[in-house]
Amino acid sequence: METIEFSIFDHGAEAVGVMRALLARLERERHIRVNLEVIPWAEAWTRLLQMALYNDGPSVSEIGSTWVSDMVMMNALRPFTEGEVARLGGKESYLPASWHSVRAAPGNGNAVAWAIPWLADTRLLYYRKDILARAAQPERESFASHAELETCLQALQESGVAIPLTLATRSSRINLHFLATWIWAEGADFLTPDGKTAIFDSPAALEGMSKFFRLARFLAPEARRLNDVQSDALFWQGRAALAFSGPWLFDHPQMSAEQKEQVAVAAPPGVPFVGGFHLIIWKYTRQQEAALELIDYLAGHHPPQELFPSFSLPARLETLSQGRFATHPVYGVMARALRAGHSFPAAWLWGMLENRLYEALQFLWEQALTMSEAEFRPLLESQIRALAQRINASLQT
Repeated sequence: METIEFSIFDHGAEAVGVMRALLARLERERHIRVNLEVIPWAEAWTRLLQMALYNDGPSVSEIGSTWVSDMVMMNALRPFTEGEVARLGGKESYLPASWHSVRAAPGNGNAVAWAIPWLADTRLLYYRKDILARAAQPERESFASHAELETCLQALQESGVAIPLTLATRSSRINLHFLATWIWAEGADFLTPDGKTAIFDSPAALEGMSKFFRLARFLAPEARRLNDVQSDALFWQGRAALAFSGPWLFDHPQMSAEQKEQVAVAAPPGVPFVGGFHLIIWKYTRQQEAALELIDYLAGHHPPQELFPSFSLPARLETLSQGRFATHPVYGVMARALRAGHSFPAAWLWGMLENRLYEALQFLWEQALTMSEAEFRPLLESQIRALAQRINASLQT
């Protein structure tokens, strides 16, 4: 019996237990023993860099969707051929946004992809149906525009709702994902199609950012300067009417059954963000066939249903058309958002750009929470244009 190593991120005790049970089943059915390494989130990037630099570690790893291009640039990944992708069902089997972040650029020989989409992730607007009803606001599966969202939040404020909105503005990657939705809604983007020039300082992109930061006026004092966990807590505790979050919030263990009955989700205005996690085979891997068998088991034609939603949402289109994703109103909205969404570009140095934007967002939110809209707009434009200039200097080096 062949033995290989596999690393995943720490998705929580329940998810890790599910994975260990699935790997035990794989051993019984396909006679491949898998030793599992669970990497804490705080150590994820450092551990992956160790594998890439020292050519030592697991054969297969889970990796964040935006980290693939950095690993390719380090020449650390074993590519997937057209035949191997076909064995898994072909690229048409996966969400277009997920496939966008794994595909190999022309000129890489017979390589078709650098990773295989496994888990998908999106950003959603959660709301309390009972609180919206008291403000004469209808239930909906999406907000058609920023103006419609503002009208809803204004109605909540005017009806006396103390916390109409909760949104993480400190130490939050999720905040950047929502900002992307507002930028894409204006027809703008972060980079040119060739990935060589930053364009997030275009007039359209700045207009989208300005609208996004205008949401500051709906953040009550209790909902300001929160991180992701604190923002989610305001909603599952029943204190906030509407929350910006991800798929995990609906299954939060602290949310009571009574609360859950009153919870619905809607897609944000514009184009939903799609992220997630992929499976890679490291270039140093010797047990390539066993590695492909493991990926086929987890992300091929019939991925185990126990993965969802313990880990996240499926990246395979067929799975998104079955079970709870076809029948449950909340999971149905999630599935539609994934199909309609965009991912961040698979560009060189995207990790650097993402980190710079993340840092800038924290500063800008602090100013948006204290300045008038008239004062904030010139500051936003000057900060973003200066950042774009610095990014372009790096991209063109």
